[in-house]
Order: sequence, then C-alpha cells, then structure tokens
Amino acid sequence: MRLLPLALVGLLVTATVGVGAVVPAPVAEPEPSGPAQPTPLQVSTTDQSTTELAGTPTNVLAIPGPLVERSDLRRHHVDLGPAAGFDTAAATDSIATSVIDRELAAGSEAEQRQRLEHEVAALESTVTRLRQREAAAISAFADGDREPKALLEELALIGGTVTRLQERHDVLEARANTLEVDSSLADRLTAIDYELRMLDGPVRSYAEAVLSGDRSDGRVSIQATDESIELTAIDGDEYLREVYRMENRRGGGEITAGDVETFAEEQYPVWWEQRSGGTWSIAGPGPISVLSINGIGLGSLQLFIDGGTGQPFVEHQRLSLDEFVASQQTTKVQDGLEVRVQRSYIGGPLGVTVLDAETGESVDATIRLGQNGQESQEIGMTTGSAPVWTLTPRGEFTLTVISEDDSAAFVEITPQEATEAV
Repeated sequence: MRLLPLALVGLLVTATVGVGAVVPAPVAEPEPSGPAQPTPLQVSTTDQSTTELAGTPTNVLAIPGPLVERSDLRRHHVDLGPAAGFDTAAATDSIATSVIDRELAAGSEAEQRQRLEHEVAALESTVTRLRQREAAAISAFADGDREPKALLEELALIGGTVTRLQERHDVLEARANTLEVDSSLADRLTAIDYELRMLDGPVRSYAEAVLSGDRSDGRVSIQATDESIELTAIDGDEYLREVYRMENRRGGGEITAGDVETFAEEQYPVWWEQRSGGTWSIAGPGPISVLSINGIGLGSLQLFIDGGTGQPFVEHQRLSLDEFVASQQTTKVQDGLEVRVQRSYIGGPLGVTVLDAETGESVDATIRLGQNGQESQEIGMTTGSAPVWTLTPRGEFTLTVISEDDSAAFVEITPQEATEAV
C-alpha cells in the first residue's frame, strides 16, 4: 500500500467532511528550469459500486421520510445532572409504592376496595400525564424548541418512571385479585399495563444508562414529526429501535389474534418464521393487540397494532447485529484498501469492513464519518474481520478510512429511507 504523508492524511480527512468532496487533480505547471521537482502525490481510486444483497431484511415500522420534520444523530455522554434526577425519581416512586401497599392492606374490606379504586384512578391519571409529557417533548423537538439531549433526558425519565409504575400496577393487581373485584376494575388495570408498556422502550433504557454512566458514551438517532418519533441506537452487539406512529392509533374497533398472525407473517416474515425458537404471544385489551417475540437468536420484537386502523403504531426491537441482514453493499477500492459498507436504511445499522485490496486480508483502520461540511467524527476502528458498526444518518455522508500505514479511502453514501428498504 502507498504510504501517505501524515500532513496529507490530515488534509484529506478535513476535505471529506463535506458531501461529495474529492481530492483535486494536480494542475499542470511549466517545466522548471532548475533541478527536477518531485511528482505531486495522487491517490489512486476506482469507481465505487453498490449491489443489492440476497436475503430478507428484518422489516421495521418507520416514519416516511417526507414527513420527518427534524432528525439528529450524535454521541451522548454521562451527565451528572440527569443521573441525579433519575435517582431522586426512583427513590420517590419506590417509597410511594411501599406506602400504597401498606395502606391497601389496612382497614376493612370495604375500606380496602375504596382505597384500591382511588389508587387505580390515580395511576390512570399519572399515565395520562406521562403521555402528555411525552407528546410535548416530541413536539418541542420537532419544532426545534428542545435539544436532542434534553429530549432523551425527558424520555429516559419517563421510561424509568414507567418501570417503577409497573411495580405499583402489580401491587394494585395483586390486591384486586385478593379482593376479587369486578371485571370493570380488572379491565382498567389491564389497559393501564399496556399503556405503561408503550411509554418505555429499549432506546430509552439505553439512553438512561448512558446519561447515568452505566454505559459508555454512544450515538442515538432521532427522527421526529410533531406527534411521532423514531429512536435507534447500538448497544454492544445489539441494534435497538423504538418507533411511535401515534397517527396510526385511532382507538375503538377490535383486532383478533388471527388478524395479527396474518399481518406478522406478511410484514415481519423473518421474526414470524423464527418465533418457535423462543417464546411468543398475542394479547391485548381489545382495541389494541400486541405481538411479542422473545428468546430467539434474532433478538426480540414487540408490535402494538390498533384495532381501529388495523395498523401498527408502536414497535420495539432488539436485533442481534450478527443476525442483521443488509439490503445493500457499497464497495470502494482505493489506495490499496477495499472498503465494504453493509448498508440499511436511515437510522439503521451500517457496518464497515476494511480489507487489503490485493491479498483480501483484514486491515485495521480508523473509520470517520462526516457530512454537511462539519468536522468528521471517529466512529470506531476495525480490528481483524469484525466490522465497525454505526447508525446511518439522514442525508448524504462520506466515510473516511485511514489504515495504520496511512493508506486512505473515501466512500460517499446516499442513504435510503426505511420504507424503501423493506
């Protein structure tokens, strides 16, 4: 491989942060009269190519690209402020639940029933307020009035609160079973359970872990409209995804287990075919039906389908990157490097592998991503044959690959919308 001077490498990395940037060809100059001058260094390059890959990608619920009002992809770090807030909220909620549990066990059966009715109504009101907070945070982000970090803090706080409210719900449900309450109260508790499950998700849990310092810093992708949001992240060897398309939820109507099976088989064939390898269920409180698939090598899926529209409106996925099926591969051979980019959709996984163009052996290289004229950011370093994984940003971008011997390659990518990938 040709060795590039470090000064030139730095210049190339800066040059590629703008989309479509190329290294200019040297301009011809008159023959010098003195001693011969060194020939200007040129980076050898071939045209890059993109091919469609065989295999069935795992389908996703996505916000159509033209509807996205604001998107963001950046690295987030531990923040002691939110971390302290998470701890305070956890302590407050846990104490309140313990008090409620003690009070529900005191007094006559009639008094217990009255307190139970009161606590169920209070929990319903709390869930409504959380939903309103969530909607306000998403709308403010889409309108440009809330920064990405503040949005994630709010969603993570809501998600953590939901986890503790599930414990309170279980306390109330256990007391309801003991008192043998009528079916209407039991139905309300079931509805609360599913509303709580929709207010939490894998990316919120990941964001809380990052902001609290329980995970190292990591990137989170956000796509949003005034009332819908799509969150994705990569946590170790897992791709995390949660999507809320509230315009698909009308309420009312009924959806049967058979309807869900047909929908899942047609729209989520990879998940549906592997369901028997783990545990799966279809359940819900009438107007909502939830498909849950867990314990399979692929990962886990939760899909909420509205009975009124017959459409999914919430999706939670944990997908093993080892099982990820790319829809395209872009290959670039430049300066002795062969760069292979396993591609998916905006917000989806993107894997980069670097080989020696002559021998086909793995090459250790630093991978940077730049776009919109911004300084490129390091996303990782290949080690052996393992790819570097990151999330696909919205808009054209350039991957800059610098090997340990300073060979360089630049791959320009135009990402595809999720609706085009599935």
